[in-house]
Amino acid sequence: MRMKTARVCTALAMTAALGGAGAVAATSASAAPSCYITASAANVRASASTGAPIVGVAYKNYSCTELTGGKFTGSYWWYHLRITKTGVVGYVREDLVHGSGDVHTCIPEYC
Repeated sequence: MRMKTARVCTALAMTAALGGAGAVAATSASAAPSCYITASAANVRASASTGAPIVGVAYKNYSCTELTGGKFTGSYWWYHLRITKTGVVGYVREDLVHGSGDVHTCIPEYC
């Protein structure tokens, strides 16, 4: 609970220092949506299909950035992501990732 309070205080201090809420809101709005991998390992694929070539693997709690919105193909929603730790870019099934499309996601290593 202290950590959340500290974050709120820091955000308020930044708002005051930058001259109002508008400056902070603009900064937040320009940030790409964050996410993290929830599966023990997730294949990162070249396209949105379980048959697509695997271009990398992302492991549990790896953070990622959503590059484009979700795409429904076959029976799954897929997200086009960049895996922060490795720089690999590709598609990951929605059920293996948390936070896609939500810029307020708390990534485990920073919570």
